[in-house]
Amino acid sequence: MGKLEEIFTEKELNRIRRWCIMRQQNGFHGRPNKPVDTCYSFWVGATLELLEVFQYTNFEKNRNYILSTQDRLVGGFAKWPDSHPDALHAYFGICGLSLIGESNLRKVHPALNVSVRAFEYLQHLHQTWREQSSSSSSSPCAESLPVCT
Repeated sequence: MGKLEEIFTEKELNRIRRWCIMRQQNGFHGRPNKPVDTCYSFWVGATLELLEVFQYTNFEKNRNYILSTQDRLVGGFAKWPDSHPDALHAYFGICGLSLIGESNLRKVHPALNVSVRAFEYLQHLHQTWREQSSSSSSSPCAESLPVCT
């Protein structure tokens, strides 16, 4: 994470940004000449967030598209409006809503597709393990780490 500028030139990053922004119609589609699909609200939205240009998309159109795929009888979100909901599109629909700041949803980490809360907890665990490792003996065994029995 945070390495895009080391891999791509500014011209290449701008081309990627433009290509991704052009994926929005109301929601997002993954390829030109393909229909809009709920899951791309996360995939393309997260990419745009990482490229620091997500704020230039139309959040309201994206939100309206995602909500138009909601099944109000059984719950969940579908790939397209008037389709049957499924777990994948329900999950990515919620993630897409999280990216645009929908109230009552935890913020999703765009690079890892986990909540920011989970990311922060994982960082805390990593730091704890790092500190335990550096303070333990030089033995390759991690004697201070808990063992499940």
